[in-house]
Amino acid sequence: MKAKKVFALLALLAFVLPVALGACAPKATPTAAPAKTEAPTKAPQPTAAPTKAPTPTPAPAGPKGVTADDLQGTTIVLWFPWSRQSGDAFTKLVDEFNSSNKWGITVKAQYQGHYSQIYDKMNAAINSGDLPNVVVGYNNQMLAWDDAGGVIADMQPYVDNAAFGLSKDEQADFYDLFWKQDVVNGKRYGFPVMRSAQVVYYNVTWAKELGFDKAPTTTEEFKEQSCAAAQANNTDDNPDNDGTGGYILKPGASVMTNWIWAFGGDIVDAKGKYTFNTPEAQEAATYLKDLMDSGCAWSGTNKYPNPEFATRQALFAVGSIAGLPYQLSAMKKANSTDEWTVVPFPSKSGTPVMDVYGPSMAIVKSSPEQQLASWLFIKWFTSPEIQAKWIEASGYFPTRQSTFKYLSDYVKAHPQWAAIRDLVEKGYGKFEPRDASWNAVRKAMGDAFAKVFQADFSKDQIPQVLQDLQKQAEDAWAEYHE
Repeated sequence: MKAKKVFALLALLAFVLPVALGACAPKATPTAAPAKTEAPTKAPQPTAAPTKAPTPTPAPAGPKGVTADDLQGTTIVLWFPWSRQSGDAFTKLVDEFNSSNKWGITVKAQYQGHYSQIYDKMNAAINSGDLPNVVVGYNNQMLAWDDAGGVIADMQPYVDNAAFGLSKDEQADFYDLFWKQDVVNGKRYGFPVMRSAQVVYYNVTWAKELGFDKAPTTTEEFKEQSCAAAQANNTDDNPDNDGTGGYILKPGASVMTNWIWAFGGDIVDAKGKYTFNTPEAQEAATYLKDLMDSGCAWSGTNKYPNPEFATRQALFAVGSIAGLPYQLSAMKKANSTDEWTVVPFPSKSGTPVMDVYGPSMAIVKSSPEQQLASWLFIKWFTSPEIQAKWIEASGYFPTRQSTFKYLSDYVKAHPQWAAIRDLVEKGYGKFEPRDASWNAVRKAMGDAFAKVFQADFSKDQIPQVLQDLQKQAEDAWAEYHE
């Protein structure tokens, strides 16, 4: 009995003790499950607009939309009047352009004879349609060609074009007188590639021996020196030079224009109409007739007075800038060591005058590509460095002031030519009428004044000659304007 009680007690303890111990033990903190890491929220991306291809920059274009690519392979024909040394030099420059220009332009330069021959050939070509793309001529000739067939393009749009033209500074580099000469009624008929002028050749050494220490600036001083030279030749020991000395007068249109200007007259009015029958023209003709009749002027024996001037048969002779090399050659041939120079025409008022003229290049209407190619050659030819090469070969005067940067050696070697620059920059230059009728009028003018200086012509006939010339000039003008 007792054993059973002990056994029951042990069994109870075995059950109760684990329970009690479990109640007294600290409660375990339940371990939380690790939080699930969420991906960061990504801001919504804006919807991209469809990508647009960039607009290509249009190629620079000239007049009528022509681009550099359009010019590739373009050929143009150019008619020119220069022969011998000048002609050879010009064709070499054309070859230089053909081999170096970046547009692939080819210029075919064709000699067509002197200016009068080109004038006639252009008139024939207007009728046949077989025209060049560029032609060299005087502005009055260009006006006549355009009047006959409307064939001359206005060059001003090419000059001003942003892609292929000239900047304002480049345009201002041209001498203003030359720059304006080819513009008539707002249209640029030609471009001034070079210029010449009628000037007076003056023997400085001989004048000093005669007692004159400076060139004449007035018509009275000119007469005094001319008569002194003529008297010297008539009274020396050489009978072969009797009747020479003084001034050799060749009464062509350009010469007579200078003399009319010298007496304060003009040969056209503000409207461009001719004015030959004037007191100033009569005074000029009378002055020269008196020089001839008194033996202070004479006509010479050669077409050009270079030999007479070189041998002191003339103190004064009239020539052009382009004629200077021929005078230098004549001086050398005569073994002359005389110092000589060029001066403007003296005037009644003492303000000298000088007829400035010269050929330009015109663009003949053709395809847009050929017209732009023509302009690009002209622009290249008148660039200062290239123009300097042409001046050295031809003896003409440059139309751009900056060209002189490349002519320092030429200036030193040609003092007579260098003297022209001073005359141009002093503003002595004037130009002849820019009218289509001038070709005919200048011929009539030369014929009229040739009569005046014949030995059997009297001064009292001068008014009638001027009246007749006025009528001829008015008739020629009317053919183009009425």
